[in-house]
Amino acid sequence: MRDPGAAAATFDEAWSALARPARRSLELAYDSLVAGGLAVGAVLTDERAEIVAEGRNRAYDPPGGRDILQGSPLAHAELNVLAAVEEGRALERCTLWSSQEPCAMCTAAAAFTAVGTIRYLAPDPWAIAAGRSRSGSGAVDASGPPRIVGPGEDLWLVAANVLFLASIGRRRGLGHPTVERNRGLEPETTRLVVDLVGSGVSVRLTRDGSIETFLGGLWEPIAAAATARLARTGGRVAAP
Repeated sequence: MRDPGAAAATFDEAWSALARPARRSLELAYDSLVAGGLAVGAVLTDERAEIVAEGRNRAYDPPGGRDILQGSPLAHAELNVLAAVEEGRALERCTLWSSQEPCAMCTAAAAFTAVGTIRYLAPDPWAIAAGRSRSGSGAVDASGPPRIVGPGEDLWLVAANVLFLASIGRRRGLGHPTVERNRGLEPETTRLVVDLVGSGVSVRLTRDGSIETFLGGLWEPIAAAATARLARTGGRVAAP
């Protein structure tokens, strides 16, 4: 069984080794966490792996911002990315990257706009809680388009879901059904989030100021949670 922390002993090593679109997706998710929203970030890359559009979840942001869907239930990170793409651009060789497994709405939008590939780091904890996650262990869905690749390795799966669940715990409380359901389905990540929110995630966000400092300060417990999760599941997403 592979140790998820073996390839990168420190946060800086792991962060540098992570693909730039994945890093940017996590940065945008962190921006949503800081803003009090749902921590999901996404980017679109072209055939040269250059980022051509980006977005974060803005469903809980007030209307009138830079994203046209902002403040609406449609303002998922992936839809904000696709809404920023000009009409007529061919997307067959583009990749939509997300910190979380895209929901059915976002996946359908990617298919409708002919995005070639979707890559994501972590299964959506809401989808896990609702029994709607399509994730496997490094699963590739070849039935597309789009081709769907995810989730990523356990280190980044845990890191992304720490951001996501912390955003729910911070906004809605640790008694929220998504957090409660994940206590049983993804216990390693949820325990970390409960400790984080209970100790004052808002204070940590104010003090840390960047995703590198935020995740770097949590890297030892994230690595421990990833190792424990891998031992428990073999890298699979827990079935509800």
